[in-house]
Amino acid sequence: MDKRYTLKIDKIEREADDIRTFSFKWRLDAKPGQFIMLTDFESGEKPFSISDCSETEFSITVKKVGEFTARLFCLEEGVFVSIRGTFGSSFFVSSGNVLLVGGGYAVPTLYFLSKELLKKGAKITLINGAKTKSEHIFSEKFDKLGIKVFNATDDGSFGEKGTSVEMAEAVMKKEKFDFVYASGPELMMKALQPILKDYDYEFLFERYMKCAIGICGSCTMDPLGIRLCTEGPVLPKKIVEQLTEFGNYHRDASGKRILF
Repeated sequence: MDKRYTLKIDKIEREADDIRTFSFKWRLDAKPGQFIMLTDFESGEKPFSISDCSETEFSITVKKVGEFTARLFCLEEGVFVSIRGTFGSSFFVSSGNVLLVGGGYAVPTLYFLSKELLKKGAKITLINGAKTKSEHIFSEKFDKLGIKVFNATDDGSFGEKGTSVEMAEAVMKKEKFDFVYASGPELMMKALQPILKDYDYEFLFERYMKCAIGICGSCTMDPLGIRLCTEGPVLPKKIVEQLTEFGNYHRDASGKRILF
């Protein structure tokens, strides 16, 4: 859906020092894993995953990482922005016993997914990890859903000490799952992949995006030429296993390879 809408920011929530959730009263008809393109009318537009969505409103959760997001953090409730979307593929919504593995500011996408999984009657176990307590987000939101949650931080300042992958491996030794979902830093997902073995899974990827409609090629991944804005950002196991750049490099705005 490549239509543009001008929307008022209804609510801004502080999740961490450099993470905010922006909510809008608008029926978006989004699915978990999809994203929008947003502009503040000053310069350019950027993609943001949907962290929550209902029949009357939706939210995006943003980490301040550059000039564009720094400007967003200066906006107040009631200010207007413009969006396009939604775009991209979405997560398969299982009704079975599922494991969700999240890390850092990519975790909020799993909140939207969790709500949709619960509607299908799924049994959910979530790994919510971050480097440290000050960067750990959405723990209270997940607790309110009534799902099984394991919180972890690399330094042990909140929850269990260890990475999301280490926690997932420990949980999987005690319980079998029907499906696994992951959303987090690419190197986290790369480390998770070998321990999944025979498990079916879907990973949510992030790449530099410009057009969001599959024309410019900025978000393609080697060697398949998968366009993350259309065939992704959610990719199934059979595709992930073929990606040679997965966990090795990504591209900047000019298309230059940047090693992880």
